[in-house]
Amino acid sequence: MPEPFGSFGWICSHTVLPQCNLFFFQLFENDTPFLTTLFPESSTFFSQYNITGRNSNEDLTVLAAKGEAGTGVGSSCEIARIGQRESSGDIALIVLSALAVLIASLFAFRASRRWAAVGRAELRLLFVAFGVRSALQIVTMTSLLKQGSKGLVVVSAIHIAIIVVFFWLLLGNALIATQVVEDGTAAALAPLSIFSILFFVATLYISLDTGLHWSQAFHLTSTADVENLKGTALFVFSLILPAAFSVLYILIMLYIVIKVLDERKPAILYLAPFAFLVAAQLIFFLTSQPLCNASNGKVNSAFITTFLEIVSMTLIYLAWVNITEDDWGQDEYGMY
Repeated sequence: MPEPFGSFGWICSHTVLPQCNLFFFQLFENDTPFLTTLFPESSTFFSQYNITGRNSNEDLTVLAAKGEAGTGVGSSCEIARIGQRESSGDIALIVLSALAVLIASLFAFRASRRWAAVGRAELRLLFVAFGVRSALQIVTMTSLLKQGSKGLVVVSAIHIAIIVVFFWLLLGNALIATQVVEDGTAAALAPLSIFSILFFVATLYISLDTGLHWSQAFHLTSTADVENLKGTALFVFSLILPAAFSVLYILIMLYIVIKVLDERKPAILYLAPFAFLVAAQLIFFLTSQPLCNASNGKVNSAFITTFLEIVSMTLIYLAWVNITEDDWGQDEYGMY
Protein backbone atom coordinates (compact mmCIF):
# COMPACT_ATOMS: atom_id res chain seq x y z
CA MET A 1 0.00 0.00 0.00
CA PRO A 2 1.49 3.40 -0.97
CA GLU A 3 2.61 5.60 1.90
CA PRO A 4 0.68 8.82 2.62
CA PHE A 5 1.96 12.07 1.14
CA GLY A 6 4.79 13.50 3.21
CA SER A 7 6.17 10.15 4.35
CA PHE A 8 9.85 9.27 4.63
CA GLY A 9 9.38 5.64 5.69
CA TRP A 10 10.33 3.96 2.42
CA ILE A 11 12.85 6.69 1.59
CA CYS A 12 14.79 6.33 4.85
CA SER A 13 14.84 2.54 4.68
CA HIS A 14 16.30 2.66 1.16
CA THR A 15 18.48 5.81 1.00
CA VAL A 16 20.89 7.91 3.06
CA LEU A 17 19.13 11.27 2.94
CA PRO A 18 20.13 13.62 5.79
CA GLN A 19 16.43 13.91 6.70
CA CYS A 20 16.65 10.37 8.03
CA ASN A 21 19.09 11.46 10.74
CA LEU A 22 16.38 13.75 12.13
CA PHE A 23 13.84 10.96 12.41
CA PHE A 24 16.39 8.60 13.96
CA PHE A 25 17.08 11.03 16.80
CA GLN A 26 13.40 11.78 17.39
CA LEU A 27 12.41 8.11 17.52
CA PHE A 28 15.31 7.11 19.75
CA GLU A 29 14.79 9.97 22.23
CA ASN A 30 11.00 9.58 22.33
CA ASP A 31 9.39 9.04 25.74
CA THR A 32 8.47 5.62 24.39
CA PRO A 33 11.32 4.85 21.97
CA PHE A 34 10.29 3.15 18.73
CA LEU A 35 13.23 0.78 18.74
CA THR A 36 11.76 -1.84 16.43
CA THR A 37 11.36 0.83 13.76
CA LEU A 38 15.00 1.85 14.12
CA PHE A 39 16.43 -1.66 14.52
CA PRO A 40 13.96 -4.09 12.90
CA GLU A 41 14.56 -7.83 13.05
CA SER A 42 13.90 -7.93 9.31
CA SER A 43 17.05 -5.85 8.74
CA THR A 44 20.12 -7.86 7.82
CA PHE A 45 22.25 -5.17 9.47
CA PHE A 46 20.39 -5.19 12.82
CA SER A 47 19.00 -8.73 13.03
CA GLN A 48 21.87 -9.93 15.25
CA TYR A 49 20.69 -7.69 18.10
CA ASN A 50 17.18 -9.20 18.37
CA ILE A 51 15.73 -5.91 19.59
CA THR A 52 12.03 -6.04 20.49
CA GLY A 53 9.43 -3.72 21.94
CA ARG A 54 10.48 -4.83 25.42
CA ASN A 55 13.92 -3.27 25.11
CA SER A 56 14.68 0.26 26.32
CA ASN A 57 17.03 2.79 24.80
CA GLU A 58 19.42 2.25 27.72
CA ASP A 59 19.95 -1.46 27.08
CA LEU A 60 23.49 -2.37 26.10
CA THR A 61 22.33 -4.20 22.98
CA VAL A 62 20.34 -1.17 21.86
CA LEU A 63 23.29 1.15 22.49
CA ALA A 64 25.54 -1.22 20.54
CA ALA A 65 23.13 -1.18 17.59
CA LYS A 66 22.93 2.60 17.75
CA GLY A 67 26.71 2.89 17.86
CA GLU A 68 27.12 0.84 14.70
CA ALA A 69 24.20 2.31 12.75
CA GLY A 70 24.83 4.19 9.54
CA THR A 71 22.58 6.72 7.82
CA GLY A 72 18.98 5.61 7.40
CA VAL A 73 16.11 4.31 9.48
CA GLY A 74 15.66 0.55 9.65
CA SER A 75 17.52 -0.16 6.42
CA SER A 76 18.25 -3.78 5.60
CA CYS A 77 21.78 -2.89 4.51
CA GLU A 78 23.75 0.01 5.94
CA ILE A 79 27.33 1.24 5.82
CA ALA A 80 28.42 0.93 9.45
CA ARG A 81 29.71 3.98 11.27
CA ILE A 82 33.41 4.64 10.82
CA GLY A 83 35.40 2.47 13.21
CA GLN A 84 32.60 -0.07 13.68
CA ARG A 85 32.62 -3.50 12.03
CA GLU A 86 35.94 -2.53 10.43
CA SER A 87 34.12 0.16 8.47
CA SER A 88 35.83 3.16 6.90
CA GLY A 89 32.50 4.80 6.18
CA ASP A 90 31.36 5.58 2.68
CA ILE A 91 34.81 6.23 1.20
CA ALA A 92 33.47 6.56 -2.35
CA LEU A 93 31.05 9.31 -1.32
CA ILE A 94 33.72 11.09 0.73
CA VAL A 95 36.05 11.21 -2.28
CA LEU A 96 33.35 12.33 -4.74
CA SER A 97 32.04 14.95 -2.32
CA ALA A 98 35.54 16.37 -1.86
CA LEU A 99 35.91 16.46 -5.64
CA ALA A 100 32.58 18.29 -5.89
CA VAL A 101 33.83 20.92 -3.44
CA LEU A 102 36.97 21.46 -5.54
CA ILE A 103 35.03 21.70 -8.80
CA ALA A 104 32.48 24.07 -7.27
CA SER A 105 35.34 26.28 -6.06
CA LEU A 106 36.94 26.22 -9.51
CA PHE A 107 33.76 27.20 -11.34
CA ALA A 108 32.93 29.89 -8.78
CA PHE A 109 36.40 31.37 -9.38
CA ARG A 110 36.12 31.12 -13.16
CA ALA A 111 32.68 32.75 -13.10
CA SER A 112 34.13 35.60 -11.05
CA ARG A 113 36.78 36.23 -13.72
CA ARG A 114 34.23 36.66 -16.51
CA TRP A 115 33.76 40.31 -15.69
CA ALA A 116 31.23 41.24 -18.38
CA ALA A 117 29.22 38.00 -18.52
CA VAL A 118 25.54 38.15 -17.63
CA GLY A 119 24.71 36.59 -14.27
CA ARG A 120 28.26 35.91 -13.08
CA ALA A 121 27.59 37.01 -9.48
CA GLU A 122 24.44 34.91 -9.28
CA LEU A 123 26.13 31.86 -10.80
CA ARG A 124 28.98 32.22 -8.34
CA LEU A 125 26.48 32.03 -5.48
CA LEU A 126 25.04 28.86 -6.98
CA PHE A 127 28.44 27.16 -7.09
CA VAL A 128 29.25 28.29 -3.56
CA ALA A 129 26.00 26.71 -2.37
CA PHE A 130 26.82 23.52 -4.28
CA GLY A 131 30.25 23.40 -2.66
CA VAL A 132 28.87 23.90 0.85
CA ARG A 133 26.18 21.29 0.21
CA SER A 134 28.81 18.80 -0.99
CA ALA A 135 31.01 19.45 2.05
CA LEU A 136 28.11 18.93 4.45
CA GLN A 137 27.12 15.60 2.92
CA ILE A 138 30.54 14.26 3.89
CA VAL A 139 29.39 14.66 7.49
CA THR A 140 25.72 13.70 7.18
CA MET A 141 25.65 10.88 4.63
CA THR A 142 28.89 8.89 4.99
CA SER A 143 28.41 7.27 8.42
CA LEU A 144 30.99 9.64 9.89
CA LEU A 145 29.15 10.72 13.05
CA LYS A 146 27.31 8.62 15.61
CA GLN A 147 23.61 8.22 14.94
CA GLY A 148 21.27 9.69 17.50
CA SER A 149 23.64 12.53 18.40
CA LYS A 150 22.53 16.16 18.58
CA GLY A 151 25.56 17.19 16.58
CA LEU A 152 24.46 15.05 13.65
CA VAL A 153 20.93 16.45 13.88
CA VAL A 154 22.18 20.05 13.76
CA VAL A 155 24.57 19.47 10.84
CA SER A 156 21.87 17.51 8.98
CA ALA A 157 19.39 20.35 9.49
CA ILE A 158 21.90 22.84 8.08
CA HIS A 159 22.60 20.49 5.16
CA ILE A 160 18.90 20.19 4.33
CA ALA A 161 18.46 23.97 4.49
CA ILE A 162 21.45 24.48 2.17
CA ILE A 163 19.95 21.99 -0.31
CA VAL A 164 16.77 24.08 -0.51
CA VAL A 165 18.80 27.28 -0.90
CA PHE A 166 20.87 25.66 -3.66
CA PHE A 167 17.80 24.83 -5.72
CA TRP A 168 16.31 28.27 -5.07
CA LEU A 169 19.55 29.82 -6.36
CA LEU A 170 19.27 27.55 -9.40
CA LEU A 171 15.84 29.00 -10.14
CA GLY A 172 17.10 32.47 -9.23
CA ASN A 173 19.79 32.22 -11.89
CA ALA A 174 17.11 31.50 -14.48
CA LEU A 175 15.03 34.46 -13.30
CA ILE A 176 18.05 36.76 -13.49
CA ALA A 177 18.79 35.45 -17.00
CA THR A 178 15.47 36.90 -18.17
CA GLN A 179 17.04 40.35 -17.57
CA VAL A 180 13.87 41.65 -15.94
CA VAL A 181 16.34 43.34 -13.62
CA GLU A 182 20.00 43.95 -14.36
CA ASP A 183 22.23 41.15 -13.13
CA GLY A 184 24.81 41.84 -10.43
CA THR A 185 22.94 44.87 -9.11
CA ALA A 186 21.20 45.31 -5.77
CA ALA A 187 17.86 44.91 -7.57
CA ALA A 188 18.91 41.41 -8.58
CA LEU A 189 21.04 40.26 -5.65
CA ALA A 190 18.86 41.62 -2.83
CA PRO A 191 15.73 39.55 -3.63
CA LEU A 192 17.90 36.52 -4.38
CA SER A 193 19.64 36.84 -1.02
CA ILE A 194 16.51 37.66 0.96
CA PHE A 195 14.62 34.63 -0.34
CA SER A 196 17.71 32.49 0.22
CA ILE A 197 17.72 33.54 3.87
CA LEU A 198 13.98 32.96 4.21
CA PHE A 199 14.16 29.48 2.71
CA PHE A 200 17.21 28.67 4.82
CA VAL A 201 15.66 29.81 8.10
CA ALA A 202 12.28 28.15 7.45
CA THR A 203 13.83 24.84 6.40
CA LEU A 204 16.35 24.94 9.23
CA TYR A 205 13.62 25.46 11.82
CA ILE A 206 11.42 22.69 10.44
CA SER A 207 14.40 20.34 10.33
CA LEU A 208 15.59 21.13 13.85
CA ASP A 209 12.08 20.91 15.29
CA THR A 210 11.56 17.58 13.53
CA GLY A 211 14.76 16.17 14.98
CA LEU A 212 14.88 17.75 18.42
CA HIS A 213 11.06 17.99 18.83
CA TRP A 214 11.06 21.47 20.31
CA SER A 215 7.30 21.54 19.78
CA GLN A 216 4.54 19.08 18.96
CA ALA A 217 4.13 20.49 15.45
CA PHE A 218 6.45 17.94 13.81
CA HIS A 219 6.41 15.26 16.50
CA LEU A 220 5.52 11.70 15.48
CA THR A 221 2.77 10.53 17.80
CA SER A 222 0.62 7.87 16.15
CA THR A 223 1.84 4.41 15.22
CA ALA A 224 0.97 5.06 11.58
CA ASP A 225 3.01 8.27 11.53
CA VAL A 226 5.97 6.46 13.07
CA GLU A 227 5.78 3.59 10.59
CA ASN A 228 5.60 6.01 7.68
CA LEU A 229 7.94 8.63 9.21
CA LYS A 230 5.36 11.27 8.39
CA GLY A 231 6.82 14.75 8.05
CA THR A 232 4.72 16.71 5.58
CA ALA A 233 6.34 20.12 6.10
CA LEU A 234 9.84 18.66 5.84
CA PHE A 235 8.79 16.67 2.78
CA VAL A 236 7.43 19.75 1.02
CA PHE A 237 10.37 21.99 1.82
CA SER A 238 13.19 19.51 1.27
CA LEU A 239 11.86 17.41 -1.63
CA ILE A 240 8.91 19.07 -3.38
CA LEU A 241 10.32 22.61 -3.51
CA PRO A 242 13.71 21.56 -4.94
CA ALA A 243 11.96 19.48 -7.59
CA ALA A 244 9.66 22.37 -8.50
CA PHE A 245 12.56 24.83 -8.62
CA SER A 246 14.47 22.49 -10.95
CA VAL A 247 11.56 22.14 -13.37
CA LEU A 248 10.92 25.90 -13.41
CA TYR A 249 14.63 26.50 -14.01
CA ILE A 250 14.81 24.32 -17.11
CA LEU A 251 11.55 25.73 -18.51
CA ILE A 252 12.72 29.32 -18.12
CA MET A 253 16.17 28.63 -19.55
CA LEU A 254 14.74 26.79 -22.55
CA TYR A 255 12.41 29.71 -23.20
CA ILE A 256 15.31 32.18 -23.04
CA VAL A 257 17.60 30.11 -25.26
CA ILE A 258 15.07 29.01 -27.88
CA LYS A 259 12.60 31.90 -27.98
CA VAL A 260 14.69 34.91 -27.00
CA LEU A 261 18.17 34.02 -28.25
CA ASP A 262 16.96 31.74 -31.06
CA GLU A 263 19.72 29.21 -30.31
CA ARG A 264 19.64 25.40 -30.36
CA LYS A 265 23.03 24.22 -29.09
CA PRO A 266 22.70 25.89 -25.66
CA ALA A 267 19.26 24.29 -25.32
CA ILE A 268 20.92 20.87 -25.47
CA LEU A 269 23.50 22.01 -22.93
CA TYR A 270 20.68 22.98 -20.56
CA LEU A 271 18.60 19.87 -21.17
CA ALA A 272 21.58 17.60 -20.51
CA PRO A 273 22.21 18.71 -16.90
CA PHE A 274 18.50 18.44 -16.14
CA ALA A 275 18.55 14.88 -17.50
CA PHE A 276 21.60 14.10 -15.37
CA LEU A 277 19.88 15.50 -12.28
CA VAL A 278 16.82 13.33 -12.90
CA ALA A 279 19.01 10.27 -13.53
CA ALA A 280 20.96 11.02 -10.35
CA GLN A 281 17.79 11.01 -8.26
CA LEU A 282 16.44 7.83 -9.83
CA ILE A 283 19.71 6.03 -9.19
CA PHE A 284 19.88 7.38 -5.65
CA PHE A 285 16.42 6.21 -4.67
CA LEU A 286 16.24 2.93 -6.58
CA THR A 287 19.72 1.42 -6.41
CA SER A 288 21.08 2.34 -2.99
CA GLN A 289 20.07 -0.88 -1.25
CA PRO A 290 21.01 -3.20 -4.15
CA LEU A 291 24.48 -1.62 -4.34
CA CYS A 292 24.88 -1.79 -0.57
CA ASN A 293 24.00 -5.48 -0.58
CA ALA A 294 26.24 -6.21 -3.57
CA SER A 295 29.22 -4.46 -1.94
CA ASN A 296 28.64 -6.06 1.46
CA GLY A 297 27.91 -2.70 3.07
CA LYS A 298 30.84 -0.80 1.55
CA VAL A 299 29.08 1.63 -0.82
CA ASN A 300 25.61 2.71 -1.90
CA SER A 301 24.32 4.81 -4.77
CA ALA A 302 25.13 8.18 -3.19
CA PHE A 303 28.56 8.41 -4.81
CA ILE A 304 27.07 7.80 -8.28
CA THR A 305 24.49 10.48 -7.61
CA THR A 306 27.21 12.91 -6.57
CA PHE A 307 29.22 12.13 -9.71
CA LEU A 308 26.19 12.81 -11.91
CA GLU A 309 25.53 16.05 -10.05
CA ILE A 310 29.12 17.12 -10.72
CA VAL A 311 28.57 16.41 -14.41
CA SER A 312 25.31 18.36 -14.30
CA MET A 313 26.92 21.40 -12.67
CA THR A 314 29.77 21.28 -15.18
CA LEU A 315 27.26 21.34 -18.03
CA ILE A 316 25.39 24.23 -16.43
CA TYR A 317 28.63 26.20 -16.35
CA LEU A 318 29.41 25.32 -19.98
CA ALA A 319 25.88 26.27 -21.06
CA TRP A 320 26.25 29.62 -19.29
CA VAL A 321 29.59 30.22 -21.00
CA ASN A 322 28.01 29.35 -24.35
CA ILE A 323 25.23 31.91 -24.11
CA THR A 324 27.34 34.68 -22.55
CA GLU A 325 30.57 34.42 -24.57
CA ASP A 326 29.62 37.36 -26.83
CA ASP A 327 29.53 39.54 -23.74
CA TRP A 328 33.22 39.13 -23.00
CA GLY A 329 34.84 38.14 -26.28
CA GLN A 330 38.19 36.41 -26.02
CA ASP A 331 39.52 38.24 -22.99
CA GLU A 332 39.24 36.33 -19.73
CA TYR A 333 41.94 38.32 -18.05
CA GLY A 334 44.79 35.96 -18.63
CA MET A 335 42.98 32.71 -17.91
CA TYR A 336 43.88 31.27 -21.30
